[in-house]
Amino acid sequence: MNQAFSKLPAAIVLAAACALSAGASAQQADTKHALAVKLAQMQLKSDGPAITEQLTNSAVQPLLVGWSQRLDQTVPPARQKDVRDKLDVELNKFADATRKAIEGQIAKSAEAALTPVFEEKLTEDEMRAIIAYMESPASAKLQALGADAANAWAKRVVDATKATVENSAKTFEASANRIVTAAAAGPVAPASAAAPRAPKK
Repeated sequence: MNQAFSKLPAAIVLAAACALSAGASAQQADTKHALAVKLAQMQLKSDGPAITEQLTNSAVQPLLVGWSQRLDQTVPPARQKDVRDKLDVELNKFADATRKAIEGQIAKSAEAALTPVFEEKLTEDEMRAIIAYMESPASAKLQALGADAANAWAKRVVDATKATVENSAKTFEASANRIVTAAAAGPVAPASAAAPRAPKK
């Protein structure tokens, strides 16, 4: 075999070696791309619902706050409950339509958005390790415990900060009350008018 290769022109041997190398690189790139696509699909399944809810809420919240304020300012108290109920129906329609639109885009865009990031930032071995973990029973168990763990964590934070938050709220309420009471009492003379300058000698 070595003798056969020795009889070939050097240029042909070099071209064959380059072709083999290019083929191996292309195969490696295809494998990495396939892993990145699979990871993107798994990420969609794992995080898609939470991202959908987050984006839906960010669209709904400004409308809810704005119309709640307008309702309080313009509708007589006796009619507010009826108007609120009607607004809730319309807001729910908006939220449902928004959620459906976002869900569609979340599903369409996951692969296109995530695959290049995973291909650039992760090696094949890292993607294999992540995929193996995400497919493992341990990962499923951790996901199932997520809500309970988060609630336990949040409760501990709330318990530890309750007194501080309540004291800060009282301080804010007192300051806000002073500001509003002073403003309601009437206009205050500007500081420059309150202290006249001494005449020049």
